[in-house]
Amino acid sequence: MANTDQKLVQKYCCYCGERLLAREGSDTGDAHVWCSKCQVIHYQNPAILVATFLYCNEKLLWAKRGIEPYKGKWAFPAGYAECGESLQQAAARELFEETRIKVAPEQLIPMSISSIVAIDQIYVVFRCPCASELVAEVTEETLDWAWRSRDEAPWDEMAHKQSRPLVEQVYSALETQKYFMRVGLMGWHENRHQSYSMGSMIAPEGAHKSSDKL
Repeated sequence: MANTDQKLVQKYCCYCGERLLAREGSDTGDAHVWCSKCQVIHYQNPAILVATFLYCNEKLLWAKRGIEPYKGKWAFPAGYAECGESLQQAAARELFEETRIKVAPEQLIPMSISSIVAIDQIYVVFRCPCASELVAEVTEETLDWAWRSRDEAPWDEMAHKQSRPLVEQVYSALETQKYFMRVGLMGWHENRHQSYSMGSMIAPEGAHKSSDKL
């Protein structure tokens, strides 16, 4: 059954200007956006966002957003990956643009992949250990910054409250030195992820699975 409610992000053909239509795919039954004049399918793919948790001992670097949405709320350096760069390069670039802290892309360690199906986004999170509490700068995108332990974290002022289960899990990893990789779905009311220890990236039978609920 084709998804007739598919959102047409691109409404007109970039080759001829004809209005695009939704047509059921012959193989999968999914609706594809296509041009009836050119007979060209215009694939619409999820946007990819990247974020970085900088940490020193049991503290994370938080940043107060300087732009909308959620201006004035606390989050972590993040943004959209761009064409021509790897996920690690994108995360390092966003970190520098928002805080003026420079890290090498190869220093970033993958930690979480979340599919946000409702808004067609994929959220990839990295972690990066720091030997000391690095000094950030206030920028156009960041009003303030602070290194915070779990008890000091601005939970009530978070920009993205649906990400709290991940942040709590990160703090637990810092406290126990047991790191993880998690994969799953993130929604406005519930998170459902499977978490695996960094010792095994392929889930063994009976691997620990966690269900994060807000």
